[in-house]
Amino acid sequence: MDKKIVMTPAVRDALVAEEATIEEVRIPAAQQALASISAEVDQEDRADEDLEEQLEVLLRRQVEIREALTNGEVVAKPATNEAVGIGSKVTVQDGGTHQTYAIVGTIGADSERGWITTASPLGAALLGRHKGETVTLDAPDGQRSVTVVAIE
Repeated sequence: MDKKIVMTPAVRDALVAEEATIEEVRIPAAQQALASISAEVDQEDRADEDLEEQLEVLLRRQVEIREALTNGEVVAKPATNEAVGIGSKVTVQDGGTHQTYAIVGTIGADSERGWITTASPLGAALLGRHKGETVTLDAPDGQRSVTVVAIE
């Protein structure tokens, strides 16, 4: 059985934009490059294998996105900031620094945006927590403790 897909509106919007880019820009560019190189190389040379593989990766990603958008549930931010939930923006004290993360659901992690999923060790540990609570989690680099300092 597949796991339920849950996402924030921001993740949905990012997926819609990514799908559009794949469909309108990346797939046509890969197809054009493949057609161009295929006309110039011998069948035995197979210099076009990398392009074919890139095109297959794009097509698989497009299917993944469409399935997530079709089957996923978009959830709104919690009504209150009392506890961390999907859609919450959470600031934690991690060692001597403060880090802010958005809990985006079961998919949509993006470290550049500070988006973490409920499947990540940190995201899972923060769900349901309140301001002032300290949680210890098993991270890839060992155990670590973080304290919730703000929930938005």
